[in-house]
Amino acid sequence: MNITIKDDNMRFGVRVGAIIYNEEKNKILLENPKENKYMFPGGRIETLEDSKTAIQRELQEELGQTVDLTLKYTVELFLNIPNKKYHEIGFYYLTKIQETSIPNNFHSLDGDSTFKWVEISKLNNYEILGKPIKDKIFNSEINNSNLEHIIYKEY
Repeated sequence: MNITIKDDNMRFGVRVGAIIYNEEKNKILLENPKENKYMFPGGRIETLEDSKTAIQRELQEELGQTVDLTLKYTVELFLNIPNKKYHEIGFYYLTKIQETSIPNNFHSLDGDSTFKWVEISKLNNYEILGKPIKDKIFNSEINNSNLEHIIYKEY
């Protein structure tokens, strides 16, 4: 069961995501579950599942990939979505894979999304859920090995 709570005015969820670089570290892989909306590959954590197991499961289910992962960000995200407030706690892991192992417009193995390699210099051309992480990648603030805690509020 996913860790998600919903009511008429609010949604709370716990998510994992992967910041996946290509080997040259000039592109990242983004997931496109909806038209013109992108996110970092990943998904919901199940009850009684730790975050690292969850991201490994998600990457295997969606991409057929088993990779080494390093926890980079914990994120508390507070968003206004039309007619609803959204609160998410996220765990974001760093990794890299060969760009040729996931072609552009790759359809996820579970059939829910497509994936696209995006040049870091062009990230601002995309609407990406996870804006604080997108900004850190775009501004080259992700190149240290420190675990960071981010609180981001849109309201």
